[in-house]
Amino acid sequence: MIFWYTVPVLPARLVRDAAGRLHHPHQILESFMSSESLDSWQKLDSETLGTNPYWSYRRDHFRTAGGNTGIYYYVQTPGSVLVVPLMDEKTVLMVRQYRYLRDCESLELPGGGRKIGQSALEGAQNELREETGFRAALWQEVGGFNPCKGLTDEWCTVFVCRQLQSDPLEGEDPFEVTAAVPVAVADIPSKVADGEIWCGMTVAAWFLAARTLTD
Repeated sequence: MIFWYTVPVLPARLVRDAAGRLHHPHQILESFMSSESLDSWQKLDSETLGTNPYWSYRRDHFRTAGGNTGIYYYVQTPGSVLVVPLMDEKTVLMVRQYRYLRDCESLELPGGGRKIGQSALEGAQNELREETGFRAALWQEVGGFNPCKGLTDEWCTVFVCRQLQSDPLEGEDPFEVTAAVPVAVADIPSKVADGEIWCGMTVAAWFLAARTLTD
């Protein structure tokens, strides 16, 4: 369901900058807009605070270009993959999976974390077989993204695959139970808008993959 909110638009008023000078709001906005690259921060040191089989929790000390120092806590991973498996150009094979942190079911694209030393393609091929029971003959890398830029350095690589054939992967993870679900390509936008598809990584991956689909 989509809710619309009406917000009154007030006439633009002059605002004062830090020096007390009056400016039109557009002038203030333009002062923040620039085509120049922003200066990077310098990493002073880095420490691992904890590890598990999936990721590491790290703490960095850094210095900004302006000379200020700070501490950054984040999750570091070997990366992840998402797969857009096309049964045909009008049908994508998705999975339903229980998600513990939200305590509910999720309709999403198959995918998961990469193992150390594993290529993105190897990880994608493994996740497809593990979560759907299919393998694919044709693979195309269509892009990538960071799932949560403020919390992790993870990079998720997205693949589109075609020509699916049944080939389940033995020794499945007992804590990862999925059900493969064919979904019409035309229905995905409405499922996102209605909240049936709420996985942000799935939404981002679909945006990258959709441009490769043929009519």
